[in-house]
Amino acid sequence: MNTIELNPGDSIQKALDLAPSGDLTLVLSAGVYKEKIEVNRKNVTLIGKGLPEIVFSDHHGTVRSGKVFSTGDSATFTVGAPNFKATGVKFSNSFDYIYWHEYNKKHVDKKVDTQAVAFRTVIGATNTILTDCIFSSFQDTLYLDSGKHYVKNSTIIGNIDFIFGAGEALFDSCIVESIGDGFVTAPSTFSSDEIGFVFSNCSFVSDAKSSSVYLARPWHPAGSINRSPMALFVNCNMGEHINKELWTGMNSRTPEGIERYWLPSESRFSSVKNSPLLEIVRKELDQA
Repeated sequence: MNTIELNPGDSIQKALDLAPSGDLTLVLSAGVYKEKIEVNRKNVTLIGKGLPEIVFSDHHGTVRSGKVFSTGDSATFTVGAPNFKATGVKFSNSFDYIYWHEYNKKHVDKKVDTQAVAFRTVIGATNTILTDCIFSSFQDTLYLDSGKHYVKNSTIIGNIDFIFGAGEALFDSCIVESIGDGFVTAPSTFSSDEIGFVFSNCSFVSDAKSSSVYLARPWHPAGSINRSPMALFVNCNMGEHINKELWTGMNSRTPEGIERYWLPSESRFSSVKNSPLLEIVRKELDQA
């Protein structure tokens, strides 16, 4: 196993790219690492000392080197390989959502997209374990779009669809903080998958006004009909900001421009005290 200690000013990406093959542990000292990172090697572990922050500012619509970024491209940190672990690290996207949100109110004919991902998983990523971490942005903070993942004792911060994607994930004893009104999750689980997002013993907190936040709405990317969004909330503590209806619908548009509004009743959303699915999820993660 290779272990490398890094300090602010060192490049995490360079360490990932140049380290010898095999298991790799990066120990990050406290401070800010302003960098956009892609993990494309398996068995990488990040250990934070003093909660180091990895931060960058991109959004859907960023143009760099002639490329217009998608929502996924905006991610500060992207994992595309199995067995990634992080402990005690903050992942942030510092895109100025508040400024551009106000700008969009005044310039409805030339709006700026405000999706800005802090952490993302893509094809190849699975068995991700994230413990004692913080994920911070506004819209689309945590994008788990592939693989199986375990998030424990962590804090996820955002306002619109800030936990989303088609991956399978167990959120265990996490704090989910809404910044203002909006929507917490937007799963896009494939119809063939039994499990989507499962929250166990999590606390949903906010200073937002009462009933101004929905727990889930169904995301069908590009109007895809092979999705059956799944979100299960087991023994979770819901703040007053959570709307009593819990769920709401969501529009989608196909590449041909056909619009459809997807109802929560067409999805797999539930909030319960206990569920046998918890053990199924834990076994699935053990076998990932």
